[in-house]
Amino acid sequence: MLKRSDYFLFITAFAMDFCTGLVSFAVPLRALDMGASVVELGFIGTAGSLSFTVGCTFTGKLADRFDRRRLLAIAAGLTAAVFCMLYFAVNYWMLLVGAALGWGLLALFWPSLQAILAENRSRGQMVKTLGTFNMFWTLGFMLGPAAGGYLYLVGPRVPFATGTIGMAFLALAIILPWFRSTAVREEGPEEEPHAPVDIARFRWIAWTASFTAFFMIGMLNNQFPKLAASLLIRPDTLGILLAIPRFIQMLIFLVAKYTTWWQFRLRPLVIPQITAAVGMIVVATQDSPVVLAVAFGSVGLLVGAAFSASQFYSFFQEERKGEKGARNEMFIGLGMVSGPLIGGYLAQIIGLRMPYVLCCSVLVIAMLVEYRWYRKRG
Repeated sequence: MLKRSDYFLFITAFAMDFCTGLVSFAVPLRALDMGASVVELGFIGTAGSLSFTVGCTFTGKLADRFDRRRLLAIAAGLTAAVFCMLYFAVNYWMLLVGAALGWGLLALFWPSLQAILAENRSRGQMVKTLGTFNMFWTLGFMLGPAAGGYLYLVGPRVPFATGTIGMAFLALAIILPWFRSTAVREEGPEEEPHAPVDIARFRWIAWTASFTAFFMIGMLNNQFPKLAASLLIRPDTLGILLAIPRFIQMLIFLVAKYTTWWQFRLRPLVIPQITAAVGMIVVATQDSPVVLAVAFGSVGLLVGAAFSASQFYSFFQEERKGEKGARNEMFIGLGMVSGPLIGGYLAQIIGLRMPYVLCCSVLVIAMLVEYRWYRKRG
């Protein structure tokens, strides 16, 4: 049974991703207002994701060694300061530095939070707890960009002000004395799979799929705003489009929370990747916002399936949960680094549609790698 501190952690995840989604949506639009090119947009996305990826190589061990609640409070408080800096940004370089600092702090926040929730849980309880957690952070990141579109119409600095206030309140809430870590609770041993399996092999398969999922999310978040501007798509409509993948992935998290058939199988990862490849072809060829909305939904299907699997295999029967959770986040960061960076250059040199052709190629290569991992024995 979930405790009060669990629900507080779920709300914490929602608040963090709502504010992060709000600000992340506003940064590319603010950069475009300042005259940034598609390559410079790619640099912003790359700087943030790169700092997150590099940070995850260190923060996992911190999450296993120090008080995770304090790490959460530190990350939230410093993020509020970074968002405040973005509010006062007057040029492209301030946006670039702010994105790097903000995403770097997320590397301290997310491994610690997930390690708390996964600690000392039975297999069934861990799946349900992490499934609920995934739904909350997804809801936050879904509503963040959607709200960001409307707030940006009110004023280009309003999303940054809202994010600053939200993160400041979150930091204060985390340090309140009534919050206690769930890490001290015993839920029983983690059960063995029904049949002998190589958990490490499935972990690498899921990490590969997760890389492709966030490669595309990074591409959509950082490169699609430029294409949307050329298609005369309004900021509020753009916010809704970028929220659609989050809504679909939340539905997938709901399914994963109450089922186990997707565990230790390859097909639940390959089918969403094939669907997402078709969706990227649509983005590369179509103009209608309604059709594009369907394509964006296919990316949400993949994110939900891949993240559920990579998260489960990272924590199941793993003693160093902070370290493995950080490595899972590192693969996510790698996807979000390479997507905007390579996509930005392709958009600049070839055309605004080319990044989505690249996504199809990455998906095909990843599926071949995953199949090789699946066939590997010993």
